[in-house]
Amino acid sequence: MSKQTIDLFNEYNSKSIEALRALGEINVASFEKSINKQVELSNTIVEASLATGKQITSAKTPADVLQASAQLLQDIADRVNGFVKESTADVVKTGDEVKAVVEDAVKLNAEYAGKVVDNSVEAVKKAASKSA
Repeated sequence: MSKQTIDLFNEYNSKSIEALRALGEINVASFEKSINKQVELSNTIVEASLATGKQITSAKTPADVLQASAQLLQDIADRVNGFVKESTADVVKTGDEVKAVVEDAVKLNAEYAGKVVDNSVEAVKKAASKSA
């Protein structure tokens, strides 16, 4: 194997590792964002529940209790709906980032496959000219 081919493989491996690192970073960032959103959603639901609990305990009539309960359900529904919209946007963004890395990796593979073929053809030509 020629030095040029070895250098080519080393360069390809370095770029492949960079692509894997990029995927890993996307994965970690996506996971962190997802966990933070879940914690945020849990906290807001607990806060809404506590506020509603205070309203219910201080309610003077059954209608006040029902109103507080209805408000709690509305608050939770709004917050979950917002969470779902934000999470969906995050997933789409992450998908786009992964797609970009994969597309770059495909281009890298095509580029280096061409270079390897070119190097192989040169090596065969050299070997043929030496034996002729």
